[in-house]
Amino acid sequence: MSEVGFVLREMTHLRYWMPLVLEGNSRGLKSVFYIAPSQKYNCPFLYRDKIKDLAKKHNIEIRSIGEVKKCTGVLFSSENRWGIEILKKIPSTKKVVCTYQTDFVESYNNFYKEVADYILMPSEFCAKYYSCTEGNNLYLGIPKYDVSFTEAEALKNNKLQDTNNVLLIWPKNRDLGRVNMERLLKLLLKSGFRVLAKTRGKDPIPRKYKEMLKKSGGRHLEDRSWFPHTTQELLEVSKLVINFGSTTVEECVMHNVPLINFDIKPSVRNGNKKRFRVTHDYLYDYDYCIQLKTDFTPGQLQAAATYLTSADLTEEFKRARQNHLFDHKESCKRILDMLI
Repeated sequence: MSEVGFVLREMTHLRYWMPLVLEGNSRGLKSVFYIAPSQKYNCPFLYRDKIKDLAKKHNIEIRSIGEVKKCTGVLFSSENRWGIEILKKIPSTKKVVCTYQTDFVESYNNFYKEVADYILMPSEFCAKYYSCTEGNNLYLGIPKYDVSFTEAEALKNNKLQDTNNVLLIWPKNRDLGRVNMERLLKLLLKSGFRVLAKTRGKDPIPRKYKEMLKKSGGRHLEDRSWFPHTTQELLEVSKLVINFGSTTVEECVMHNVPLINFDIKPSVRNGNKKRFRVTHDYLYDYDYCIQLKTDFTPGQLQAAATYLTSADLTEEFKRARQNHLFDHKESCKRILDMLI
């Protein structure tokens, strides 16, 4: 087998596919992207030039999704319903589903075990915790963390001067009214941080906050880079993360960046009561994370920031990875070794 195929329907999946492409290149394997539209903010058809540049640089062949039945080797797909539907139509290929953060919690038992030959899970702990054990799971790590770039490169790519940054993972528009963002921003700025507010295209930052950030020397960023992904680059140059229950907590743990978390996620979302209101909740139970209420005092915020940016939390991060995720490198090598 000399071909490795990837269904690419969202640009965010590049953070998972590209490390596998690079490992495949080192083995003389041919990588093929099967491109499909999604009508979302990260639709590949909106970024044709970037995909072409990436393909040229890394010797990737581009095909339309209509040609996916021609795939003769391993085919990687995402875990969403659309990706699963594609796999159902391809009987002869070795089909692998790569989980995306914790989206598998709601889709695993509906789709994975019926159509996938293998499912890349974050860890055996996660599979058992969320009752996702009936499929043919592989516990070899997640490809997105097989990424290599320096702090200097991350600074240059994001036009930043130093690392006195706090990365604020902007809340979803749905939750924005649950916390006083103006007060939080002012207090972070008063503490001497440069605030880097990261959001997604579907949850734009309101204009008044953009102006606050600009006046203070801070930044608001969406997905400037899909690989290496902007959030992972920003983690590399930030001392602290402000989170609102986002699964970015996984990335914080994998990148050794402490966080202050505000638990504002509602239990009912899109009209449905969630069985797991906050996924990866176990990752918050370590010393690298301090949970604050939305009515926090300035002193509480300052104390939390001071502790988290001065304490040596290396062992706490390592313990969390070993207990709940994975604490090894070369996931892509392990994955391709097993599949090929």
